[in-house]
Amino acid sequence: MDNISAIALIITVIVTAGAIVAVVYTILNQYFKQQQENNAMQLEERKRKDFVTIQMQAYERLILFLERINPERLVFRVNKPGMSARLLQSDILKTVREEFDHNLTQQLYISSEAWLAVNAAREETFKIFNVAAERVHRDSDSLALSKSILEVSGSMEKLPTEVAIDILKREFRKKMKI
Repeated sequence: MDNISAIALIITVIVTAGAIVAVVYTILNQYFKQQQENNAMQLEERKRKDFVTIQMQAYERLILFLERINPERLVFRVNKPGMSARLLQSDILKTVREEFDHNLTQQLYISSEAWLAVNAAREETFKIFNVAAERVHRDSDSLALSKSILEVSGSMEKLPTEVAIDILKREFRKKMKI
């Protein structure tokens, strides 16, 4: 009988130890699974916050771009004493292209509609400069072209850059629920 009770005792100890190991394994497994889920959620939250920050910067940069290509501001920034009208037109168009190229990647962070508005503003701004240039004599100085640009811009109810800025602001406020 001693052998049978010893075997029964060993089996009882093994079963108890196995049960304890199974319970500990289950608890640790659940704990690590929960930790993994928490870490994944924190990572997603960080990604979302980082994306929102980058997205906000994209809106800021595109509004700055549109402000910088506003015909009235651009004329005063690019015009230099002694420039010809053609040189001023060339420098203005070059400046707009460079500013736009510098901000091309911002389209990743805004809607397609907003990007189309930015693009349309750029194209319409080019037209303003070209229409104004057609109104001045080929050999005119930059002052004559500047005046023509300001007249064309002033005759518009709303500049294309202002329209695009309004679209960007509206979209930003909607996304940020402001």
